[in-house]
Amino acid sequence: MIKSKSTKNVPYPFFLLGLVGCEGMWHYGTIINNGTLILLNSFGTILQIVYILAYISVCKSKTQPLLYLSIILSYLLGIYGYIYTVYDNDNQRGAVLGASSSIVTTIMMVLPVFEIVDNFKNKNANGMPPVMLIFGNICAISWLWYGILLGDINIYGPNIPGILLNTIKLYAIFLYGGKKEKDL
Repeated sequence: MIKSKSTKNVPYPFFLLGLVGCEGMWHYGTIINNGTLILLNSFGTILQIVYILAYISVCKSKTQPLLYLSIILSYLLGIYGYIYTVYDNDNQRGAVLGASSSIVTTIMMVLPVFEIVDNFKNKNANGMPPVMLIFGNICAISWLWYGILLGDINIYGPNIPGILLNTIKLYAIFLYGGKKEKDL
């Protein structure tokens, strides 16, 4: 973005959802005393903030991106205000924060389903870089097993739809090959 001075085809909403998911899981990790969640999600939070700031600095009109950012920040303030006002212990706070962060992460994992429907409808593999899908699946499988070993659905739950959707995308690439669009 910075080099090209363009935000064309940059998924800004995913950066915002990524910020909510990473920041929430980072705090969830501190509540349940899980160093792995703390380390990886604090790093993820920092990356999402860098992406957001880069996007805002490059985009021509700042109104909409700043509005979306303010909505996301209001959500975060609201969820923290809620868990620290309503609940009086870390177990309850962790349960609510873990579940809400898990839901946001699941939404991020499920959003590409619309892209997949379009790919099968048009018989193409557009928007599906195989390397990203393969390594995305490896990452999701790692988190799935880690969450299962801990018995924590907030960690493994969001990865189930992610793995399924990535696998369907890989199948579309196998089915339609490198063809960008089917000949009419």
